[in-house]
Amino acid sequence: MKYKDRIIYTIADAECKKVSRRVIRILQKMTEGMQSGDDSGLKNIWDEVCAQVQHEESIFWDAYIDVIKNFIEKEVEKLDQHKKEAIWLWTQEGIRWDNDTEDEKITEYNEEDLVNYILNDYLLSKAADWSNKRIERYIWSK
Repeated sequence: MKYKDRIIYTIADAECKKVSRRVIRILQKMTEGMQSGDDSGLKNIWDEVCAQVQHEESIFWDAYIDVIKNFIEKEVEKLDQHKKEAIWLWTQEGIRWDNDTEDEKITEYNEEDLVNYILNDYLLSKAADWSNKRIERYIWSK
């Protein structure tokens, strides 16, 4: 990895981690609208997301994803332009653009690319590794 790319990656990675942590905290505070049932033992929406990523997606999975994307989008909107561009350069679309263009200036990008990148490469990846007794009990009971 070139020195310039390492710098960009360091900025992008730090911002993606911050956004993910903020969204996880929001989901941990959410208890309304839980779909797992009162007897599931899960405490919040984040527990439900983790259980579904690690075990099996519910029929409501798309609704969970929509809610999560909405929170990520709101966090991304707060970022400075150069941080958004740094993140975008690490999305598949950004990598493709970087390989295909000689232009030094990013003319435009889709913020949805950033949201999907943070969702898949950071937040859901974190959910796959997240564990607590509630999630473990829920998964083992299935």
